[in-house]
Amino acid sequence: MTNLQKSAIVIAINTEKERLGSYGQVATKADVSTATISQMVNGKWELIKDELWLKVGKACGWDDSEWQIAETINYRKVSTICNDAKSYSLFMVVSDKAGIGKSAPLKSYSQSNAESGVFYIRCREWAKREFLTELAAMLGIDTGKSYMHIDKLGMKVCDFFRKRGSVKPLLIVDEADKLKDSALRWFIHLYNESEDEMALIMAGTPHLEERIKRGVRLKKLGFDELDSRFGRAYINLIGATFNCVKKICAANGVNDPATQKMIFDELKPIFKEIPIDKQQVQNVKVVEDLRRLKRMVIREKIKLQNIYI
Repeated sequence: MTNLQKSAIVIAINTEKERLGSYGQVATKADVSTATISQMVNGKWELIKDELWLKVGKACGWDDSEWQIAETINYRKVSTICNDAKSYSLFMVVSDKAGIGKSAPLKSYSQSNAESGVFYIRCREWAKREFLTELAAMLGIDTGKSYMHIDKLGMKVCDFFRKRGSVKPLLIVDEADKLKDSALRWFIHLYNESEDEMALIMAGTPHLEERIKRGVRLKKLGFDELDSRFGRAYINLIGATFNCVKKICAANGVNDPATQKMIFDELKPIFKEIPIDKQQVQNVKVVEDLRRLKRMVIREKIKLQNIYI
């Protein structure tokens, strides 16, 4: 389970406490110890198993009908990337296959860390003006009703982040491969105006990496500078191991081990090298299409519901 889910369950516990009168009564209702409820409420989460969180959450009316994110290898890697970028004010690129699991952990990270200056935008096929207009709206920047020169609009965005330099803001730009060249080149300006004061993570399919590298090779305007600002490095994700798939299934109500194994096998896992430490790697079976995994888990949930009708 993610910290976001756990925080939501704590809110549900406190709501139920107000309704019932005490944490002891909440513990009785959930059939757990008062100490467990106390640890949850006071943020001492390290030793509490996911099964207990689910049990207490359901007893307190926490709605897990929506898709739940599990703390998989990808989730932890994305969180580490975001933490590193934010801590050291880095511009970074995550570029990997569609469906491998980029967007969900990025969005979850932004929601969990919204109060510490993390902002998230999912792109469409925008040119520079369209992108900056949407970004300004997402940031709550007042751009007025009259026409604003595009450079002034860009500076308003830069000023927004500069004023928040004390918290080391992080902007996450998801599906950045959909942006037009003019919008991508604007990140050069953002870097120049806010170097060492903010972080930025661009995420997209392998087309994003290929497009930037091709732009450098063909000497297209701004692409060598863009590549340089992002360290000429492109981060790949891993996918989901069998253990990850089990966590995702359990978080979403599919707890039967045989069903979890069937789902993993049906996704046709491939072998991939996963670093164990700086010197060693291990070949592990992983699945790379988490969107298909989601559909299969939902399919099994529907089957379970129909059994009990």
